[in-house]
Amino acid sequence: MKRTLWTILLAAMLLFAACAPKAGPLTLPDADDVTEVRLEYGGESVVRADPGWIGILLEDLAAAQPTRKATVQDVPDKEDLAAVHFVLEDGSEQTLFVYPEKDKWYIERPYEGVYETDQLLWAMVTDLSE
Repeated sequence: MKRTLWTILLAAMLLFAACAPKAGPLTLPDADDVTEVRLEYGGESVVRADPGWIGILLEDLAAAQPTRKATVQDVPDKEDLAAVHFVLEDGSEQTLFVYPEKDKWYIERPYEGVYETDQLLWAMVTDLSE
């Protein structure tokens, strides 16, 4: 009887996990609206204002694939975390986070979604050399 109950519970959990909706497309600002990108990682920060670099970053971010992971807080609770702040022409900011987890790399836009990316994007946002 216990085995049957555990089997039913496990099947229900797997079904629930498989039915969880994927995140929608990652919302990114238009390259023309971004005046600079502020990167923060490991207690340091750097500002990038080169339009070419910003365009490449936005293209790489747009290639990320939606996941079924939930995003439920303002800042992900991850030990190794990089913040990407887009400063827009109107003075507003849009922020997302990039982090590694179990040999994969993720982008998280708080309350919007979690997206799988690659190690190259991680290297791009954590390279704070001038």
